[in-house]
Parts: sequence; C-alpha cells; structure tokens
Amino acid sequence: MTQKKTDNRRIVSGRNIYIDDKGQAVLYDKKTKIGYVIKESDAESYRLYQNRIAISIAVFMLLTSFLNDWKLPLIAGVILAALLEVRYRRWLPTLTKRTKFRPEKKKTFLQGVIESNDSGRCILLGFLYIIFGILLVANGFVSNQPLFAIICEFGVLAYCLYMGITYFYAVSKMKH
Repeated sequence: MTQKKTDNRRIVSGRNIYIDDKGQAVLYDKKTKIGYVIKESDAESYRLYQNRIAISIAVFMLLTSFLNDWKLPLIAGVILAALLEVRYRRWLPTLTKRTKFRPEKKKTFLQGVIESNDSGRCILLGFLYIIFGILLVANGFVSNQPLFAIICEFGVLAYCLYMGITYFYAVSKMKH
C-alpha cells in the first residue's frame, strides 16, 4: 500500500512578489528598488506581515463588536498596526537582499491560490470569508453599533466578498 505524499509547502504570492531566475520568491520594495528573497522558512512570517493591515482591521472590528464602542478599539487597532509595521521593518533586513533585482515575473495572489491546487481549502475559505462579512454586518445592526462602526463593517463585508469570490474563481481555474 502506498501513501499519497502531500505537499504542505505554501506558495508565496501577492503584492510586490516576483519570481527570480532561480525560481525563488522575491519581495520587491519599489521605493528602495531592493529585492528580498523569501525562503520557505520565512514564508509564515511573510504571511503575517503581508496581512498586517487586515489583521489590525479585524482586531478593530471584533473589539468594536464586543465593546459596543469605537474609540478604544480604534486605538488598539492603530497600536497593533504600528507594532506589526515596526516588526516588519525590522524583519526585512534579516532577509537576503538583491540590490540589482529586476522585477519581471510577477506572482499574484490569485496565481498562488490556483497553484496551491487545494480546492477544498479554497472553497472553505471562500464560504468563511463571505459568512464572516455577513455576520459582522448583521451583528452591527442587531447590537445597534454606531454609524462609524456600521460603515467600517460594510467595508469589511466588501473585502470579504472580494476574497470569497477570488477563492471561488481560483477553484474554477484549478486543474482537477
């Protein structure tokens, strides 16, 4: 009996990610024109820092839902965003630098999701994003959130719908 070997390696993709001539993922900083090689061991850290703004917004929205106020959660969200940004800026110099890197082969988020070829995970994430966005808005109305919070929740819903549709589109493009 042979066991099917699965590849748990996550594909690094997204904004400002390019593939170099060696097949490595490179984060290109347009301001400094420096490329940073993201090794497989750095992929999880990159994912955290790539999503630093979304994480801060999610913390803000969840705290707003629990506290039924927006001032303290906003402060907490801004502090978290600042801390993650500082950690990100300290983490970047630890990566291998490519000073003469020319960005040519872009690796978009959608390409990375399609290449993962994990349709079950993508379908689940698509539904979870959409359900989370809808429930967040519904909770805002049920708990009589302030107008500012409701507007933010609709913004999160729009993002969640975009992500959910992106995952479903990726599933349709996967090779089954």
